Amino acid sequence: MADAEAEASPRPDMERLVVALRSRLWQLQAELREQEVSESSSRAYCRGFCQTLLQYAGTRGASDHILPFLEVYRISIQSFANARPYLTTECEDVLLVLGRLVLSCFELLLSVPEGELPCEVWLGFHQSIQDSHDALLEFGNNNLQILVDITREGVWKNPVLLKVLSQQSVEAEEANKLITQEGPSFLQLRIKHLMKSNCIPQATILSKLCADSPEISNVSSFRQAYITCLCSMLPNEDSIKEIAKVDCKEVLEIICNLESEGQDNTAFILCTTYLTQQLQTATVYCSWELTLFWSKLQRRIDPSLDSFLERCRQFGIIAKTLQHLFFLIRVIQTEVRRPHLHAVLEMWAYHSFI
Repeated sequence: MADAEAEASPRPDMERLVVALRSRLWQLQAELREQEVSESSSRAYCRGFCQTLLQYAGTRGASDHILPFLEVYRISIQSFANARPYLTTECEDVLLVLGRLVLSCFELLLSVPEGELPCEVWLGFHQSIQDSHDALLEFGNNNLQILVDITREGVWKNPVLLKVLSQQSVEAEEANKLITQEGPSFLQLRIKHLMKSNCIPQATILSKLCADSPEISNVSSFRQAYITCLCSMLPNEDSIKEIAKVDCKEVLEIICNLESEGQDNTAFILCTTYLTQQLQTATVYCSWELTLFWSKLQRRIDPSLDSFLERCRQFGIIAKTLQHLFFLIRVIQTEVRRPHLHAVLEMWAYHSFI
């Protein structure tokens, strides 16, 4: 009985939240209508709108009840569409907020388990998005079209997308149509969700499809997602071969990005894998930069001096060029801050017999 009451208790809170949200958005819209259409009034409305949405939806966790927050986004989109006649696109915040609102709503939809929402709720949500889309079209805003399409057929039910995720062959024309229809931002969110849900094979194939697509002008984020997926599948011979195909400068850029995003382990795996390939194939292109990154990440992940020296010794054994050996000696001297002659001399002794 107590458990049932605990499950039911959030519902009144959510209902009060929705009522409060409606009231606040109505107040913002009323204040907007009293002013002349201008950049300043539009900017003030957008600021208030964002603060309100952040207050009512910004603290949602992954395990929270999805239905009330879906209602929050439905009401917010509807409210923004109603306010559109009083906003001017001379204020760049108008389209920026609308675009961010659509993406946030889509990100929530990705988390809705299939079959969890009652059919009537889903149909009602779709109809509301359709109505808001029709209202925005009067002002040339087509931002909601993709949400209309997705809520009509289902978030993960696009036939071409299903073929891609199930690793079936897809015609280039079909793939290009899917990518053009959804666009980079929505596809990035799909890949991010798949990775977060540990659907790595599906995230790998979708990110590779996007990275190889001529329909996307800037594929760097998709390349990074693809390489990250490959790293999570190691040790795997095919993944190692794919990583080895990437240009070293691009690998260095991806390592930098991963590090800045706090993904040190993935950055370290990528760096170690690529450096190992270079040592084994006697490739020295950008090897010094790669060795520096590796030593920094190795010391950060495992501060043990003995571990660091042992890894350097292992690298020294497989290195096929003296240039790589010099790089390893230099990072030992730099990272350890004093000459560890035993480790250095052992590497030299090994290579003197090659």
